[in-house]
Order: sequence, then C-alpha cells, then structure tokens
Amino acid sequence: MFVHVGGDHVVDAREVIAILDARHLQRAPDARALWTRAAEGREATEVASARALIVTVHGVALVPITPATVARRVLKRTAARARAAAES
Repeated sequence: MFVHVGGDHVVDAREVIAILDARHLQRAPDARALWTRAAEGREATEVASARALIVTVHGVALVPITPATVARRVLKRTAARARAAAES
C-alpha cells in the first residue's frame, strides 16, 4: 500500500527502510553526507522545509512532515495489509 509522505511524495510502505529526523542529520558527519546526497538537485525551499528523510529501497526523499507522522502512516498501511492477508 502506498503512503503519502508530504508534498508530492508517495512511497510503498513495504519499501521503507528508515525514517530519519532532519534535525539529527545535521549533527553527525556520516549523517550529514546522507543529507547532502538527498538534497542534491532539490529546490532550496524543499530542503529548508524538510522535517524528515525517508530511505527506501529505491532512494531517499526529503519530506515536510514529522518522522512520527510518517512512521504512523507507514505502520497503519502495514497493519492494514497484514489484516487483509490474514482474512484471505
């Protein structure tokens, strides 16, 4: 199931590897490198408003909603998929 993660970003809940808080990515050198990679080719306003970085099997996305909201949406879709599988 797909999850809307803010802006024009939609990801498949099964493909989410990590949901990272943008505030913490600015502190550690290795995390800063990941943030820089995610920000490449993006508009400055998109990067400035990003509150979370989502890592999927296909790449990374900067999103304007909080990591907690993204996690809640992903878990909700994953639980719905599990219920549907159990019922069939």
